[in-house]
Amino acid sequence: MPWVYDPHSGGSKIPPQHHKNICKQAETYARARPWYPKIQLKVRFKNQFCYIDTLDKKDSRVFPLCRLRYLNTRGWSLALFTYSNERYEPCLLSNGQWEGTIKAALETCEPFII
Repeated sequence: MPWVYDPHSGGSKIPPQHHKNICKQAETYARARPWYPKIQLKVRFKNQFCYIDTLDKKDSRVFPLCRLRYLNTRGWSLALFTYSNERYEPCLLSNGQWEGTIKAALETCEPFII
């Protein structure tokens, strides 16, 4: 069976020294949007994943938005949270690529920020 590259498997553990920079990138992106500060982005980390949730400041409700998989030098792959089956589903970035930057992933997710 031939080898097939899958950007939605594997990945590398996100180094703890990158956490602060990743949070800063998400915050910078959010601050430039019309829905901020009513809705803010909450970032959390687990192994190779960076989970981004939306936080409604009015009533402090948290909604899952997406999961980014750290692919080291290749960037990040994106999986959107689907409420229909309550799990993360792999998806392309809005530029048609499987891998990209945190900003590209957030741009893809923006229509789903409620």
